[in-house]
Amino acid sequence: METDIPMATAASDSNPVEESTPSIENAAIRREGRAQTQEMDVSLLRQGGIYEVRSASGGIYEVDALQRTCTCPDEPPENDCKHYRRVRTDIQAGLVPRPDGKLPNTTQSALTDEEIHAVRSAEATILKQYLLDALLARELERTRLDQEIHDIEFLVEVLLEVGISEAYNLDEGSILLPDLG
Repeated sequence: METDIPMATAASDSNPVEESTPSIENAAIRREGRAQTQEMDVSLLRQGGIYEVRSASGGIYEVDALQRTCTCPDEPPENDCKHYRRVRTDIQAGLVPRPDGKLPNTTQSALTDEEIHAVRSAEATILKQYLLDALLARELERTRLDQEIHDIEFLVEVLLEVGISEAYNLDEGSILLPDLG
């Protein structure tokens, strides 16, 4: 399972716009979170790593664990879909047979239901915090843009008040406005 999930923090000196911009990495983090928190039933369909995943919404998908493919429409080529990720996790946890059809090694201790629940709960908490941080970063960016709009509106009001519009052509290219950012 993935454990190194980057967290955006409002107190950091990084740019909130960059952190709130959707990226492949952010999509993968969200997809991993959904893979671990959504209810899904995984079963080996046939030897060779073909698994069936039934989602709580009623969808049934075929996942090839060796080729890393899924029949769901959401599978992007640069990342693995949540169904594949769930199959991978369940194989690693010893919850389903390996791709070769053999049952998990009984000498290897499989995770208990409580341990699996704890892992998924922790991943859900990490995902929730990440999403809250991303939301805060977007709110900060929105506040900055609102202030910039306010500043520009004020500048226009001042220019109109002093009558500069009559003395100068206010075409976009004819007046250089100061950089307010």
